[in-house]
Amino acid sequence: MQTTKKHRGVVVPMVTPFTADGDLDEKGARTIIDYLLEGGVDGIFVLGTTGEKASIPLLMRRRLVRLATDHVARRALVYAGVSDDCLIHTLEMAEESFKLGVDAIVAHTPCYYSLQPDELLEYFSVLAGSIAGPLILYNIPSTTHISLPLEVIARLSEQPNVVGLKDSENSAGRPEETVRLVGGREGFSLFMGASVLSAKAFSLGMDGVVPSSGNLVPHLWRDMYLAAQKEDWPEVERIQIQANHAASLFQRNRTLGQSLAALKSAMSTLGLCEPCVLPPLRTLTESKIETIRQELGSLAGAGISLPARPAARLEV
Repeated sequence: MQTTKKHRGVVVPMVTPFTADGDLDEKGARTIIDYLLEGGVDGIFVLGTTGEKASIPLLMRRRLVRLATDHVARRALVYAGVSDDCLIHTLEMAEESFKLGVDAIVAHTPCYYSLQPDELLEYFSVLAGSIAGPLILYNIPSTTHISLPLEVIARLSEQPNVVGLKDSENSAGRPEETVRLVGGREGFSLFMGASVLSAKAFSLGMDGVVPSSGNLVPHLWRDMYLAAQKEDWPEVERIQIQANHAASLFQRNRTLGQSLAALKSAMSTLGLCEPCVLPPLRTLTESKIETIRQELGSLAGAGISLPARPAARLEV
């Protein structure tokens, strides 16, 4: 599996660190960015689902995009989520993000109204035609309650600035059909957002993955991508099992929102950020954080090492 597309590899949907009073933790954000880059990721995606974008006020979103582009400083690609049920707000966030230097914006379907395929096609066509940079489509029916139809994706992929798809829908046969319809299309990248399907995605020829557990073990995902590039499929499968184990640390027996609080708690034990999440999500209690701290030790037992992070980073 080889790809020379610009948008490829491991793109981590970065958690957004907050202080106890709900402000953006800028020091924590820089620490996380450094941790991800040291882990060898190809891109950093701010303001995605894992980043609690829906809970973050608009001005804070812009602060985070500015911080990310400034601190990454072209060491990797930067993606920014801009979705809003109000198209004007989406367009304003897209314009601001491009001015701040992001490499592409990411947008999922508006999710207040139930939309039909022709309505979705028109919406994204208007969005793509109204922005001055690349757009990556984002399909995540677990939160939007709308599945972006593959025939709509195929039509949109013909627009010159629609450069990719992040698909987080875990339904039988969808990865294969997606690759059949738009895989290998010049200038259009396919990212798997359901991390449990990453090995399958790579074997089908998809260009990259967007794993939330990349916040915790970015090096593991880098190794999977490198193995896929070499078409070492037994190694890809072996790493998939390890990645699933790492993800289960914060996802097991939890809702999506609860898993985000647990992920931050795990990252807090590594000194990367505080465990704080924004309402309506709830920060875990200290006793639950202690349980996660103890479970982190199980990663070593599964052959998963956690990268060292210089303590000095906390003083940035």
